Amino acid sequence: MPIDRRGLAQMLRDENESLKARIQQISIRLTRHQQAFRALNQMDDTMSGLSAEFDLKKLLNKLLSLALHACDSENGSLILVDDESGELVFADVVGEAREQLRNYRISSDTGIVGNVVMTKIPVLLPDVQKSVQWSSEIDQVVGFKTRALMCAPLYNDDKTYGAIEVVNNNSNDDFDENDLAILRVTARYVSQALQKAEDMTLLGVNQT
Repeated sequence: MPIDRRGLAQMLRDENESLKARIQQISIRLTRHQQAFRALNQMDDTMSGLSAEFDLKKLLNKLLSLALHACDSENGSLILVDDESGELVFADVVGEAREQLRNYRISSDTGIVGNVVMTKIPVLLPDVQKSVQWSSEIDQVVGFKTRALMCAPLYNDDKTYGAIEVVNNNSNDDFDENDLAILRVTARYVSQALQKAEDMTLLGVNQT
């Protein structure tokens, strides 16, 4: 039986392209893991090096920025509970919606973030449109398009402070459980910082 050389050549080309794609995907994941490892190390160094008095705003922004870098995203927020009104306040925002969203207030039961603050259970949504809890209020206000979202609660044994949220990753891969684990670690560091600031009577929505 004669060999179909053209068919064989096409099969080899297809296999080669498939192998290249797999290698590229592995390379992308390795790069993300490396940047996540560096970001987590920086978080640990930052928290270990806190002085008796520290700049809460700068610290929270740095932790949020490191989490975004580790998760390959450019958009995220720290949402804190206003103790007086019970509202949720976007205390710090990184990304294209910063100017419109910073200090914006929503009711405590709004959307994913409201549910995370209430239940203290982190959430990973590769596609927000598939969640019945998703609220498009913020997107409509700031003219933003949320595709994917991760959110983790900020709390200690005695108090719930709010939540940290990361929106839309840059790579073709969806957010995964590794990304959520990074966000949960970040949330613990942020909660520690908030508790320490509160102990030093520095904490207040108008100061963050």
